[in-house]
Amino acid sequence: MRRDGRGGLPDRPARHVNGVHWEDLILRMLSKRAVLAAMFAVATAAIGRPALAQSTVLIGNATANDTQAAVNDKFAELITKYSDGRLSASARHGQSLGTNVQMIAALQAGSLQGMVFPAGFLSSAVPELALFDMPFLLPGEPAKITAFAKQSKAAEQMKEAAEKKGVHIIGFHGIGPQHLLTKFPVNTVADLKGKKFRVIPSPPRVGAYQDWGVVTRPMELGEVYTALQQGAIDGFADPPDVLFKMKHFEVADHYTITNQFAFVSNVIVSKRWFDGLPKDLQDAVTKAGTDAIAWADEAYTKAQVSSLQALEGKIEVSEMPPAELQKMKDMAKAGVWARLAEDKRLGPTVEILKEDVERFNKGT
Repeated sequence: MRRDGRGGLPDRPARHVNGVHWEDLILRMLSKRAVLAAMFAVATAAIGRPALAQSTVLIGNATANDTQAAVNDKFAELITKYSDGRLSASARHGQSLGTNVQMIAALQAGSLQGMVFPAGFLSSAVPELALFDMPFLLPGEPAKITAFAKQSKAAEQMKEAAEKKGVHIIGFHGIGPQHLLTKFPVNTVADLKGKKFRVIPSPPRVGAYQDWGVVTRPMELGEVYTALQQGAIDGFADPPDVLFKMKHFEVADHYTITNQFAFVSNVIVSKRWFDGLPKDLQDAVTKAGTDAIAWADEAYTKAQVSSLQALEGKIEVSEMPPAELQKMKDMAKAGVWARLAEDKRLGPTVEILKEDVERFNKGT
């Protein structure tokens, strides 16, 4: 190895430039060029090419083999049709994607794209939606429930509240009236006292049942059959088609016509997902939801009538005496209606709902 005149190694080139090691300086220069080249390549590739929409769309549903499942299927079918196949939608039933609570969370996060299910289940995220569950608020016929929601100013406020929670509501439709399925005969309000009922965990429903002396047991629909069978609950309320298709009549043999609640369903999609779609696909999804609602009105009307007729051949079906039904209404009016009217958050919407009812009744 060559040495200098002093016996040492020759001078090496300077290893620092302005305090930066020369190897680091070279790497920085190369990295900067690489980043610029990559940005140029992405930009060039994107010129003249629209952003690709998400191709797979999942619609989640907790029920199975009933009209609610059929409406979810129709929604998925129409999304695929109206998007010309750019969105490939399919519905998954029977809680295969999780419970309602789990699916709602997934929808808010954008990993689940849509759902069609009773609005009351969404009240944990959007409390205003629980108010559709006010006792004796709505007509029982599915198409009339849909018509009420369409003209409702309270419903528009609910949609706005949902947007803030990551849920885009396309619209509402009626499912039908709810009556009492029990393991014991119900002829008076007093017969309900102390009995354990499965409830949807919305304040109006829980409050009304408590007004009538019922012990409330919130639980998912998929748990109801076993809970009735094992005696964990004594009854619950649902429209005829749900309990018939899910065979709840096998474990409870008294169905009392009360019309105390009516089910409103919401057709919803993830706001995060929806906002990320191009305008033409947003329009396709909206049209799919709107047309699914029209289809649901006809499907539910037929299903409720035929299912009630089928139930009459399997279990005891009776009507609550008018005087006792009026007692239920009076107790709810003095109870849950009065309490929620005074609620700071929900009270204003309760008053708007009252105005909606008055306007709807005049129009019909």
